[in-house]
Amino acid sequence: MATLTKYLTDNGGTTPSGTVMAFASSTAPAGYIKANGAAISRTVYADLFAVCSTTFGAGDGSTTFAVPDLRGEFIRGFDDARGVDSGRGFGSAQGHMLANHTHSFQYYRSGFSYQGHYSPNYMANSEYLETRTTADPNGGGPYGAETRPRNVALLYCIKY
Repeated sequence: MATLTKYLTDNGGTTPSGTVMAFASSTAPAGYIKANGAAISRTVYADLFAVCSTTFGAGDGSTTFAVPDLRGEFIRGFDDARGVDSGRGFGSAQGHMLANHTHSFQYYRSGFSYQGHYSPNYMANSEYLETRTTADPNGGGPYGAETRPRNVALLYCIKY
């Protein structure tokens, strides 16, 4: 905290270029632009270019560069030699992933009466059929095409 306070004091109390913040608005506030992957001018946004360079994209290769595209993304801290997420470069993106796991249940065929009531007379005829792996054996719950925690959508912006 002392380092940030010193930086802000030494730089006129301003937020440094390259700071990413989430805002409770659908528009970027003054001094910020949306972190939407746009290619922007290297000269107009020279302070931001000095921080990001072409980490998030070279733009046209000479007069523009790209800001990070954080739309619909969760930000993950850079490993920086900690060893928790090694092998990833700064600014790199990862696709979604769900750790391998199973939910198993056993399915037996047993006798039932014609009315659908369980009949203990058929217990001797019960037959093991299979073990299935499924996310939800009953078809309920909050299941879908992705794995995600509860979340709130805000607008990520970057200070220029």
